[in-house]
Amino acid sequence: MDSVSIAATLKKCELFSELSDSEIGAIAGSAITEQYGPGELIYEQGCIGRNLYILAEGQVSLERHIVLGKTSKANVTVFIQRETPSRRLMGSWSTLVGERHVQMCSAKCNQPTTVVCIPCSALSEIVAQNPQLRIKILEKLVIMLRDRIASSYEALESL
Repeated sequence: MDSVSIAATLKKCELFSELSDSEIGAIAGSAITEQYGPGELIYEQGCIGRNLYILAEGQVSLERHIVLGKTSKANVTVFIQRETPSRRLMGSWSTLVGERHVQMCSAKCNQPTTVVCIPCSALSEIVAQNPQLRIKILEKLVIMLRDRIASSYEALESL
């Protein structure tokens, strides 16, 4: 993907959707694209997160490895991320607030997949130079987390 395509993908991501073209451009300048085949892991549960990922093309299952009792283990699909008009953020969001992030699940590709990858260290440098940009991103992150928590509660209540 070229820088214009990366910027267009970022603009479709909820976290960055309300940023100006120049703010998107600054972030896109530090982003790269990565391609994965079916069955490949983008990241693994328990690893330290160093990048933000945004799905550009393909499909990814977010899976959580759980222990059931003393001898039984399972992988549970938490969410399936598909191509939609908007793009969903995957992994390492807490690094935006300067916290070390351990991945809470694994991201496994179900089909050929392309993601936009933004090193958290680069994004931290960009927002450190622009406090207004940092506020915009963190406010949007709070709204996204609120919505995900509400969705989790709704899922629990339907059990």
